[in-house]
Amino acid sequence: MTSITLGSFALPLSPIILLFSLIVGLIVVALLGKKQSISVGDSLINIVIYSLIVGRVVFVIRFFESYDSVWQILDIRDRGFDAFSSVISGVIFLIIQLKRKPEQRSILISGAATTLILFTVTQAVINAGNEQSALPNLSFSTPEGVDVNLHHVANQNITVVNLWASWCGPCRREMPVLSAAEKRFPQVKFIMLNQREPASTVTEFLADINQSFNYVLLDTKGDVATMMGAHGLPMTLFYDEHGTMVSSHFGELSAASLQAAIENLTEQ
Repeated sequence: MTSITLGSFALPLSPIILLFSLIVGLIVVALLGKKQSISVGDSLINIVIYSLIVGRVVFVIRFFESYDSVWQILDIRDRGFDAFSSVISGVIFLIIQLKRKPEQRSILISGAATTLILFTVTQAVINAGNEQSALPNLSFSTPEGVDVNLHHVANQNITVVNLWASWCGPCRREMPVLSAAEKRFPQVKFIMLNQREPASTVTEFLADINQSFNYVLLDTKGDVATMMGAHGLPMTLFYDEHGTMVSSHFGELSAASLQAAIENLTEQ
């Protein structure tokens, strides 16, 4: 599972897990601080915010060539953060805060540890469940009516499977990003798996936006989305050369977040 549904909205899990972990951490510091009449909540929130800012800045520096505008750099909806930098900077900010306010030491450490451990463990459990997913051994038709098997396309190569539909705004916006990546990374197989739309709609849509891909397939029943627990679109699945899913991304991809995911696969 990579998202949850709230009414008519589908939201990515990672930000929700982080928010939940922070709330639990705030409850911990509130309970401990109440006994000593010390307020630590603001300090914990500041540490999380500062660590996220540093993680974003480092990510942008790493993939700066993939950003076309300041707006793209500021748009954190692609969830492009350098996790290692966030953790290290969070520890540094925690140490600075402890030196400034030593009376908060035990309470703030407890809250920060609770937040970090809860987020890490929950995220790891979800990722472990996702990583058990293998590339489905399923065949789908091209818009021209030719049946193609996903395993045949992958053929022991790194594979990116994008679940999309023409009515989906974020899907439309990320199409040029995926098309450019397919040309930039010829060693990676890209499968554009349309969800529940007829061949004529798919063909007309791709012609209208002037985009083409090596593999456009039609999942007319939404089988892969159902298997992955995808409650919305777009969703992108990243498989290694053994056909094991290494990561997934729910929501619109930026060029930087796509490059980061591919580089993570190629470096393994």
